[in-house]
Amino acid sequence: MMSTLNNKRGKKRIKLILGKKTESGYEYSAKIDFKKDFSMQIANLIKEKKVFDELNLEIKRLKEEIANSSDPNKEKNLFYYYTIGKKLSILDNENFKEISPYSIFRRIKEEIPEILPHIEDIKTAQKHLEIMYKLGQIDEKFLKKASWDQWYEIMKFKEINKKQKLLKQILQECKFIGAGPSLRNRIKILLKK
Repeated sequence: MMSTLNNKRGKKRIKLILGKKTESGYEYSAKIDFKKDFSMQIANLIKEKKVFDELNLEIKRLKEEIANSSDPNKEKNLFYYYTIGKKLSILDNENFKEISPYSIFRRIKEEIPEILPHIEDIKTAQKHLEIMYKLGQIDEKFLKKASWDQWYEIMKFKEINKKQKLLKQILQECKFIGAGPSLRNRIKILLKK
């Protein structure tokens, strides 16, 4: 299911999806259909073009960061996920607000397969990139308070990375609870309080 945005009138608008790189070049997701609102379609094409150009620059920077990474073991490496997550803060830029984050994560994985070399499945890679993004918004001093598996479970909850008080409670619980269903259930209980 695609993410949506609410506009000023309360109606939901579908977020734009980025196109794909093909052998003949970039193929835009936004298309022109002469039977529909022409100005809105042109606006969507322009937005996608802006994002495409900006994302290409960020992908180059990410490639450099990954090439300079001293740790070849990227699987379940919390500091690597945090470092890349800091770079993924580009999603907070204004140009990316109306673009589906999963579309951006797909493009990043397609362009930089070595970002998550141990993950082949694109859906799983998108989820891991989302977790990287969320981890990048956490204060670094909190990272060591939970294991990689625990952070993976914590970051599954929507906007939990923005709820500092709740996050501190969860990290307290992580001292006594492992990962998996027990941690997820405890987080659900804390969310209801």
